[in-house]
Amino acid sequence: MLRLLTAPFLDPLLHFYLAAFIAALLYWRGKHQLAKITAIYSVFWLLLVSASPLPKFLAENRESRYTQLDDDIINELEKQAVNILVLGAGHSNAPGFTVHDRLSEPALKRLLEGVRIKQQLPQAKLICSGYSASGRQPQAEVLAEMALQLGVAPQDTLLQPTAHNTEAEALAYRQRFSDTIPLVLVTSALHIPRALYWFRHHGLDPIPAPTNHLVMPDPGYESFAFKPSTRKIDISAKLLHEYAGMVHAWFKVGDQK
Repeated sequence: MLRLLTAPFLDPLLHFYLAAFIAALLYWRGKHQLAKITAIYSVFWLLLVSASPLPKFLAENRESRYTQLDDDIINELEKQAVNILVLGAGHSNAPGFTVHDRLSEPALKRLLEGVRIKQQLPQAKLICSGYSASGRQPQAEVLAEMALQLGVAPQDTLLQPTAHNTEAEALAYRQRFSDTIPLVLVTSALHIPRALYWFRHHGLDPIPAPTNHLVMPDPGYESFAFKPSTRKIDISAKLLHEYAGMVHAWFKVGDQK
């Protein structure tokens, strides 16, 4: 029910269509002035999420809070037991496709970053997380299968196959693994702030390893131009999802106090 109620606010295009439909309905009911205001709002909203530089600006601002794992941190972890946790990000159980095709783009990029870090820290364990919404093969297993194909040893590949969201992933890790072992948390750069919030809430202090950046400003390219783009709509949707997730986390943690 909550998903149904929030869908028009979290899907930029659905929000536009709903506003346009309401404008048409108001006009049909003879409320022309209110219909005009609603129609103008719908067009303004569409331009904001699809053409203005705002989505990329907000995403870059959020993604730049934490930098990618550098050599200094790697050097500090070289002689310690380390856990590398790759958070889930969607997959398909469609038959007849290779493992890397069944992983979503964010999931594949997260795994590649986890494997990259694992290659620099041979003693580390790679923990793959994620459940299956359909009740079939969980994402943790698909990630682990891909990790094995990339050369990670089976004994170094562990699973968190039941965690269904970020909070559950933090709780599952806290219940199974020691909080004295350094934890490298691999997830999308846009998701890192919310992921850290939940892990810290459960008494953990992970080392952020952001990847899958949506915005990478290029000095030779205008990254924040006013130009229509389906990419901006996608970024807007992901931003709204993260904002809603943080609001939900704040309210839930507040309820628990």
